[in-house]
Amino acid sequence: MGLSLPEQYPILITAGNLISKINFYYIFAGLFIYLMIRPYIYYYKNRKSLAPGPLPLPLIGYWNIFLIGDVAQNKYNLSEKYGEICDITMFGHRCVIISSPKYLKELFSPSVHSPYLRRLPLTSGFIELGMDREGLLLNCDIPKWRHNRKFFQQSLSPPSFLQLCTKYTVECCEENIDYWNCIIKDNQNQVIRLDEWFRAFTSDMMGLVAAGSKEASMKIQFMKSTNQIYKEKKIEEEENKGEIYRRLRSEYADALGFYIFVPKLLWNLPFIRVAAKYYKNILNYLTDFEIQFIKERKQQIKIEKESNISGQNSKVRPDFLTMLITQNIDDDPSPDEIKQNIREMFSAGTGTTTTTLCSIVYLLAKHPEHEERMVKEILSVIGNDDRITSSDLPKLPFTEAVINESMRLYPVVPITYRYSPDQDTKIGDYHFNKGTIFAINLSHIHRNAEYFENPDQFIPERFLGNWKERIPQYAFSPFGHGMRSCPGKNFSMAEIKVILATIYRKYTFKLVNPNEPIQFKFTLVNDITKMEAYIERRK
Repeated sequence: MGLSLPEQYPILITAGNLISKINFYYIFAGLFIYLMIRPYIYYYKNRKSLAPGPLPLPLIGYWNIFLIGDVAQNKYNLSEKYGEICDITMFGHRCVIISSPKYLKELFSPSVHSPYLRRLPLTSGFIELGMDREGLLLNCDIPKWRHNRKFFQQSLSPPSFLQLCTKYTVECCEENIDYWNCIIKDNQNQVIRLDEWFRAFTSDMMGLVAAGSKEASMKIQFMKSTNQIYKEKKIEEEENKGEIYRRLRSEYADALGFYIFVPKLLWNLPFIRVAAKYYKNILNYLTDFEIQFIKERKQQIKIEKESNISGQNSKVRPDFLTMLITQNIDDDPSPDEIKQNIREMFSAGTGTTTTTLCSIVYLLAKHPEHEERMVKEILSVIGNDDRITSSDLPKLPFTEAVINESMRLYPVVPITYRYSPDQDTKIGDYHFNKGTIFAINLSHIHRNAEYFENPDQFIPERFLGNWKERIPQYAFSPFGHGMRSCPGKNFSMAEIKVILATIYRKYTFKLVNPNEPIQFKFTLVNDITKMEAYIERRK
């Protein structure tokens, strides 16, 4: 008879005896105590070099700032309490919240070789989103980011592109006006959800600008408003492809916040697993949808090129997607490479514009004297019925001042980030090692009384005349500064001017709940959650 396993390997007996004497309760207790005090070990080890900031919480450190409440508001409150430089940790990295423009020159460098061309360190969330090597927003592949940045600027800056955008925006405005006229035909004090209407409008408009095909979002919004279709139809039941895409993009904004601010080690927890699976499905649906229409466009361009079809005979529209494909013809970008650029173009032109428009309506409703002045300027330039053109836009300085003042009070991007894995940084009296995240608190800077008199008041006049000489550099940064600034800022300003000029000469708005503050939800940007207003024809 053979020997038993313990007899063959006596060491197993010794190991077994040792394990039996171990009290695992003590091990777990020790591990728990270590995790509880771990945030304090870092804090007290480095406290002499740290800028002012809050004590970390047991076990979770500073995760409460990112997982509880509104991230942007939490950081605003930290700047209020601890001053211009505030020290915390974020994603396991040191994070410094800066709320003064005097420290931003190096971080906002315009050099293409700036060490601060990354926004955040690479995380599992970026990889899951497919943003780690694609697009502009969170791209950590700097050579590829430079290539994309150059193309965005070349595509969005020419006067011909702005003329095209103005044309498409006017067309969508006129369709929107037709729908609103039907809604208020029998009810002068009709209540509408402005956030939903502006979201539908910008989706249709960006469909034309970015992909050459207008979505039917305004039509569907009109049908919802007049109870012609069931309001809560699921995505799978929706027949209109444009509306499917709009809904997927809306969910994508929430997916961004989830994958960026929720660490991967939590994705499999029971109460988080469902959300992780849901957002993963949204990403898959969105990717499949975008890949399909990109392949269709590439095929159409190829057919027309082989058949020598061009000019008026071409069925390919001169939109952003066409430029992405044709201007990169030597590289022959794949649909996977193109999709993130299209996705960011849509996101920048829909959600952010919706939030800005709602902020403007909110402020003008509370300050009718400024609305009256803006409407007088609009009517003096384009009259009651003439179509606005791109050449009219420079003639609307007060309208532009209203937009700037709104973005100062309610910036769409309240926090922007800069990060360098390679270079140490000195800010003020503090030295920060490479790998530090810098969170630039734009919402706090925009309301700093040192740079803006009566900073909490809506005063568009502060942006008239030579305001760029009066307001210090970096004190007003609605589109950021430097190489990481928004490449579509000219397009965005033109778009909003056209919308205000076209709509406000026809209508005025009154808030349903004028005493309530405006409500935002923060992911990487402020997103308006709800705005109800009475719409009235202008007399």
